[in-house]
Amino acid sequence: MQPFEELNRRALLQRAMLIVGASSIAGSPQLWASETIVKTPLSTETFALLSAVSGVIIPKTDTPGAVEAGVPKLLEAMLYHWAAPERREALIAALGRIDAASRAEAKRPFAALAMDQRLAILKAYDAAALAPPAGNEAAQGSAVSQPTNDPAYSKLKELIVTLYYYSEAALTSEIPYEHAPGEWKPSIPATPDTRPFGGVGIL
Repeated sequence: MQPFEELNRRALLQRAMLIVGASSIAGSPQLWASETIVKTPLSTETFALLSAVSGVIIPKTDTPGAVEAGVPKLLEAMLYHWAAPERREALIAALGRIDAASRAEAKRPFAALAMDQRLAILKAYDAAALAPPAGNEAAQGSAVSQPTNDPAYSKLKELIVTLYYYSEAALTSEIPYEHAPGEWKPSIPATPDTRPFGGVGIL
């Protein structure tokens, strides 16, 4: 399985380390002491929208997709326990823009559409959102580090993909998990069955 659009692996893994670190401080009393942290879960409608978007970005094929891996619940927990109010609001607003595009194009909420309709709408939205702003066409960098028309959507997509590839489902069915990689082999044969390895060793 490949994500909805490829992300630069190195940049993705750099941000994955931040996510792993965030999970360790989510329950910190100091974090909860701040009165500025929003402590309300997503609404039913917003969670359904998040699930629908996640299911398009990494759909279920012969291996579990983002929804089956529990990514929407993981991301909701991050928004609830860890994200700053500004980040939470930005990510929810990004979801809202996808829903607005669906209502404008298909006259229905994104979560209410069939999978092929969701794919068509999100593919078009993704291309426009991740395009560099006017005047930055020559900007260098990965899809997660270069300037984009919708930075919040870029971050949302990045989190969905990263959380998926750190899930048990991905590490047991999508990529082999190896907690402590063995000897370094500078050259190995690549076959149709060759898969990248995941685990703490990649950090």
